[in-house]
Formats: sequence, structure tokens, C-alpha cells
Amino acid sequence: MAGEFKILGPLEVWTSGEPLRLSGAGQRKVLAALLLSAGHVVPLSHLVDAVWPQEPPPTAEKRVRNLVSELRRLLADGGLAGPVAAGAGYRLDVGEGELDAAVFDGRVRRARRHADDGRPAEAVAEFRAALNLWRGPVLAGLECPALQPRVTSWEERRTATLEEDIELELDLGRHHSVISELSEQVAAHPLRERLAGQLMLALHRAGRRPEALRVFHDTRETLAEELGLDPGDQLQRLHQQILSDDPGLAASPPDRRRRVQQLPRDLADFTGRATELNRLISALPTEGEPTTAVVINSIDGMAGIGKTALAVHAAHRLADRYPDAQLFVDLHAHTAGDEPGATAAALETLLRAVGVPGERIPDELHQRAGLWRDELAGLKALIVLDNATSAEQVRPLLPGDPGSLVLITSRRRLTDLEAARTLSLEVLPPADAAALFTRIADDARAVTEPQALDEVVRLCGLLPLAVRIAAARLRTRPTWTLAHLAERLGDQQRRLGELATGDRSVAAAFALSYRQLTPVQQRLFRLLSLHSGPDFDAHTAARVADVPLQEADRLLEDLLDVHLLQQRTAGRYRFHDLLHTYAAHLALEEDAEADRRAVLGRLLDHYLASARNLYRLLRNGCKLPDAMAATHSAGVAFADLAEGQTWMLNELDGVLGAVRGAAADPGAPIAVAADLLLALDPLGDVAFLWPRLNGPAAEIADAAQARGEFPAEARARYMLGGGLWQVDRLDGGEAQIRRGIRAAHDGGDEAILDRLLNVSALLAFHRHDHEEALVIFQESLAISRRSGDWWSQLEVLNNIAALHIIGLRRPLEALPWLERGLALADRVGGRPLAWQYLMINRGRAKRALGRPDEAVEDFRAALTASRALASPFQEAMALQELMVTSRGLGRPEEALEHAEASLAIWRQLGQEARQAAVRAEKETIHAELDGSRPLA
Repeated sequence: MAGEFKILGPLEVWTSGEPLRLSGAGQRKVLAALLLSAGHVVPLSHLVDAVWPQEPPPTAEKRVRNLVSELRRLLADGGLAGPVAAGAGYRLDVGEGELDAAVFDGRVRRARRHADDGRPAEAVAEFRAALNLWRGPVLAGLECPALQPRVTSWEERRTATLEEDIELELDLGRHHSVISELSEQVAAHPLRERLAGQLMLALHRAGRRPEALRVFHDTRETLAEELGLDPGDQLQRLHQQILSDDPGLAASPPDRRRRVQQLPRDLADFTGRATELNRLISALPTEGEPTTAVVINSIDGMAGIGKTALAVHAAHRLADRYPDAQLFVDLHAHTAGDEPGATAAALETLLRAVGVPGERIPDELHQRAGLWRDELAGLKALIVLDNATSAEQVRPLLPGDPGSLVLITSRRRLTDLEAARTLSLEVLPPADAAALFTRIADDARAVTEPQALDEVVRLCGLLPLAVRIAAARLRTRPTWTLAHLAERLGDQQRRLGELATGDRSVAAAFALSYRQLTPVQQRLFRLLSLHSGPDFDAHTAARVADVPLQEADRLLEDLLDVHLLQQRTAGRYRFHDLLHTYAAHLALEEDAEADRRAVLGRLLDHYLASARNLYRLLRNGCKLPDAMAATHSAGVAFADLAEGQTWMLNELDGVLGAVRGAAADPGAPIAVAADLLLALDPLGDVAFLWPRLNGPAAEIADAAQARGEFPAEARARYMLGGGLWQVDRLDGGEAQIRRGIRAAHDGGDEAILDRLLNVSALLAFHRHDHEEALVIFQESLAISRRSGDWWSQLEVLNNIAALHIIGLRRPLEALPWLERGLALADRVGGRPLAWQYLMINRGRAKRALGRPDEAVEDFRAALTASRALASPFQEAMALQELMVTSRGLGRPEEALEHAEASLAIWRQLGQEARQAAVRAEKETIHAELDGSRPLA
């Protein structure tokens, strides 16, 4: 099947197992109109009416044609046939099995044939399969008055089909299993006398005669109030038969093939999970296909994710494929004491459910398991084992004979359960979470405040349990707005308290999982909440908990297995937002303040050691400034530069969170935090991190000043002043550098003074105080030469050359400075980042001296080196210089290619001024190109 069109519920298009995203209400309405008349021509005027329920615009027909064209392209991209022009309109042809409405009709026809042939059980199976195709009202959520008559017709067919099915089920003696569904249908359709009669008969046969008579009374009152009519003869006759306890109403002998129907009620507001349902159903053998083994599906996920709801919903969808028994047992994974005892108790429950008397049930677990397998031999049974704790617990509960289906739910991944297909549930997609909230709240507020609705479900973490509770709270608070609910949920301290109502609580659900952990696992779970990044790896977790790396790795995997942590990419772990809040509350309650503060100290130590390792790789072994804080940790040892950059960028939120934590905590090691920022200096250049580094640097600088720690203040102000200069905030940068120089003198920290002076000279350069800049550059160079900091020497040599090229307009005098820098870079080996700057400036000097071809060679060398180091900022600089040089050489097309490449990087880095410069150059090139073209 190429794809699927679905109208029996919200409009959906699926291709290759994935939903196709439809754009705009107009496109959806056109597609809906075509699908309601699939295989037939829909006049253009009808499509116009569908899109514009009121007065259509003058261009309506043209716009509909455009919508059809867009729809055709969209479907073609998904491998589906689109609408074709036919007569005065359009027709959409669908293949066999591609439209759920057509599949529904086919199954209903087969059901009626089975009924006519005297095979009621098979007829019921087909009717149920047809009805299970409905996911809600036809085209739910699509407001389109022009299509309403067709929609209403389909809803009538659905109800009529259900009535046919229930008639057969009552004939088969299945009155107990249809009462709940009939009650819902009578409430939804109070004027349908046939449904009311069926409910009365089912209740009477179930021994609930007063309730059956109440249904008649309620129906009679509704008919009188709504229509001014009395019930029809058939319903009145049934009423009299129930009053007189007519033996003719007794059920026929039950269908002996169906042993028991114990499934819990399906949720009327079940929403989403279409992909997961498809996976469960597609795992089953096709009807008529021989089976050789029991089909076992294990559904796992965090507390509140909707495992049981999905299992029960799937079981109801599949019930008719397993007519002999439909069983449900709660294994109480989080409340049971002795696990083998819980398994034995579950076996007793199951054996009694299939009719085994208590005296026949043996005491020994293995004997009970054998009897259970014997009882199910040859049967087609569906068994839901809810809330399992381990594979060991459920193995004795599995049938031995093929032909049965077992659905298992667990908060733990049952990876050691043989032959089981596993399905790990994630949170709901935002649209499904919003739809679930809306259905439960059943309130106009959920529709009229769409932005607040999105915020509420986001604050619920898209977790079904949390969404249900929040929606229930709104439903019972008529004075609240959705915005007010969002505000209450937005308070981190009270969020879990808000997500509790009646006997439901997100925190209580989490607590059941937490209590099953060992003390060591519990401690790591709590302390990880003190890490401020979105995710972390085993190295970071090891330092958080102060345990060896291998133990941290094992503990993380344990927490992952029970869904108290998540994993988006291999080796990196994260909390669900609500679990993070829960763990943080536990840390406050159960861990001493000294233990919590120690976590911050260990993280700072770990990150500084790791940043030092990366610093050496980025700067070709160059040491950091003297007097750096010592570390207890060796940090992460990186195999190469790419690995180090990737790791640090992944951890950056956690790193900066630790820095900010040190600024806020008077007892934290502020010097370590300042040195950590300084160690990020080269990465700031390579990945242009300055917009993210500036805020933490300001907090550390002010905190260090308040504590009188002048070296830490000087280093933080160096990072802040340079970072502000990088984002074109020159005045602010200059003020910070002045304060940093003062702090460096006060603290006697010459190791950072040369860098502060270097930035000070750059700022003077940008103020056009060129002579002052040259003096300060030379002072900085002298200090770096004394300290042996060759990296600082390279930076200053490059900056002096740039001053001669751009500021003093003396490109020839720049070359000796550049050659000194390049010679120094050659002596230390490799192609450090400063080498790229030197090559770019040498190219600029050569271009200014009228040697553009040589300049191009230097720019290309810098470009290659930048890409090898994954340095996007320097890569964009080299491309921009190639753009200018290519234009000067009369190669406009080549210049435009360089312009586009550099512009893409500047856009990614948020460099608006540089983007503007490239765009201006592009406009000039285009103008020159246009002027050079001959007139037509």
C-alpha cells in the first residue's frame, strides 16, 4: 500500500509509516472534500464552497486551483497519487485499502455476508474491525459547513453499524460486555430508540432490571421534551416484557468459545498514539496466517506515560481476533512484596478467571504455570499483564500454545524477555497533547486560548498523566483561564503540587518508581538534578556523585532501564522536565546542604580539568596562564580536537550553569569558575560562543570583585571585555577591560595582564587611536615574551599587522610582523587558530600591495585550515576576503559563491553587521554584472 488517507477522525495522510504534514486550512478542506467523494468528480464550485463558507473572494476559483496544485505536489512527494482535473472539477482516486472510509464499507459488507450465512461470531469480528477504524468524529477539528451533510451521513452510518453489531452480540449472549458501551452511546444519542432498547435488554439479561426500566423512563421523557412523541411500539413492548419478566427475553446459551471478557473499559478520550498502535497491530500475523508462537508485546515507559491506556485500547481494538478469552491482571510491580508470591497470586487470578475452581489450583508456582498453559491450549486468548516488574515475574504467566497475544506493560525495559517485541513510549507530540487536554477539559477555554494551551501542555512535559490532571483541574475551576493555569504551572516550586487532583498525582506516580531504586541509585538520581545542563554523560555523572566512571555508567543505565532518565543520543542522558523537578525536590529534602554544595565544587573541578585538556588541543599544547587553580580531577581525555569540541559544546549549558552557580554561592570556589571561563577562550573564538559566555562572565566578575578576589575578577573581565568587543559592544567592552587591568594590577596577576592589554589595544584600534593602540600592543607583546606565552605573542603580532594594514594603511610594514608570527607558529608546530588569522591578514596585505593572486592563495590556505579545525568564524572571514578579492580579479560569479557561503555562516553565528557587509558587496557585484550585460 503506497499510503493511507484517513477521514474517520481527524484528517490524516500517511506514507511509508509516517504522517504527511498538510499545510493550511484551505488545503485540508480541499482534500477532505475530494476524499468524501473519492473516485468521483467534485465540481470546482463545491470546492470553493468548502474553502469559503461565506462570500468567496473574486479570485476564489484561481486560489482553489492553486490549492489543488500544491496538494498534488505534496502527495506526489509522499509517493501518492494526487487529484486530477476532470470535467468541471477534480477527482481523487484512491487505491484499495488506502482510504479508511472505504475499508470501513468493505468490512461492513463482509460482516453482513457472514450474518446472512449464519456465522454471527465472524460477523461481529468484522463489524468490530470496521468500527475500530474510527478515531473520533469524521474530519474532527475541520470546520467546514459545506461538508457537514456528508459528515453527518457518515456519523449516522457509524451508529447504525454499531446497532447492527450489538444486535448480533446480544444474540450471542454477550450482554455483559456491551453494557458499558451501550450506556455511552445512549447518552450520546438519547433519541435513538434502538440503542435504548438494546441497553434495556442487556441490563435485563444481566439481572439489572431496575436500571433497564430507568433507561425506558429517561428515553420516554427525552422523546416527549425534544419531539413531543411517545416511544415507538417496539420499545413499549420491550418495556412491558421486562415488567412482566417475560422468559422470551432470556439470553440464548452463551457462546462457549468465549471464556471470559475482563478487559477494563477503554478510555473514551484516548488520543494519539497512532504510530504506536500501528506497530502493535503490524506485529500480529495476518488473519488466516498460521502461527508458531505466542505473540508477546512489551510496552515500557516512564510513570504517567500512558502504557496501560495504550495496552487496553489496543486490546479492545484486537479483541475480536482473540474470541476465546480476554484477560487483564495487574501485577502491582510497585506495591508487591515477594515477587514469586505476586506471580503465584496472578496465576491463581487468571486460572479462576478461565473457570478453574479453587480446589484444582495447586500451591506450587511451577504447577500453577503448567495448569495455566494447559487451560489455554488451543485457545485464541488475549492477555494484558499490567504493571510488570521483571521478565522473571511474567514468564510463568505466558501461554505455551501459539495463537494467543500477550500485552505487557512495565516501567522497566524487559530486554531479557525472550521473543518479546518491545515498544518504549515517549511523551505525546505537542498537537496530540493539546488535543488530549481539549477533550478532557471539554471547555471553550481550551480552544479560545491556543497559545496558553500550548504553554500548559509544555509545562506538563507532554506527559499524558500530567495533561489529564491539568485538564481536569481546569474543568473544575470555571473562573480560571488557561493563562492562569499556565502561570500556576510555571512556578517550578509548586508545579508538582498543581499536578495532583483526587487520587491522581504525578509526584505519587514518580514516587512509586523512585522507591524501587537501591540507595545508591536514589542518591545519583537526586544529585543529578543539581546539574544545570539539559543532558550529561557518564563522566559528568561520575563527578556529580563522586563515584568511579564505570559505576556511574552502570547506574545511569539502571536509571534509563526504569525510565527515570531518557537518552536522545548514545552516551548522553537527560531528565524529563517533571522528573527533574521531582528529583530536585528530593535533593532538597534528603541531601544535606553541604552535600549539595559539594556537587557544584566537583563539577567546577571536572569542567576546568576537561576545558584545560581542550585548550591544549585548540592551542597546540600552549599552556594556560600561570597561577591557574589546581584540579583534583584529570578531566575527560579527548582522542582528538573534534571529540573535545563536540564534548564541550554538548556540556556547555552545564558548564555555564556551574559558573553561574559559583557566582551565586558565596562559598563556591570563584577562582575555579573564573579559570574555567578563561579556559573556554579559544573555543569562544572557534565556535563564536561570546553571546553565551558574556552573561556568566559578568556574574563572575562582579562576584569576584565583591569577594575581593582580584585575579579571578581580572580573568572574568578579560573574557567579558573581549566578548563584548566580539559582539560589537565596544563601549561596554572598554569599560570592562579597564576594570580588568586594574584588578590584574591589584592582584599582581601579570599572567592575564598581557591579554587584557591586547584587547585594550584592539579597542583603541577600533576608536581609530592607532598610535595608542600600537604602544599598548607592544607592551602586551613584551609581557607575553617574558612569560613565554607564545599564543599571546601570535595574537599580538597578528593584531599589530592588522593595525598597519587597516588602520595605518601601511600594508608593506605589516608583512614583517606577519612573517614573525608565521615563523613562531612554525616553531610550535601545527596550524593553530592564530595561524589562520595571520594568513588572512597576510592575504589582505598582499591584496593592498597589488598582489591579488598571492592573496587568494593565503585566503584559501586559511579557509582549509579553518575547516580542518571546525572554526566557522574564521572560515566565514576567509570566504568574505575571497569574495572581495575575486570581485577585484574580475570573477563576479566566483565572488558571489563565496558571498553566499560566508553569509550562511554569519547568519548561523548571528553576526548581523558582517551579514550586512556581505549583502552590500553582493549588491555591488550584481549591479556590476547587470551593467556589463548588453541590452537585448
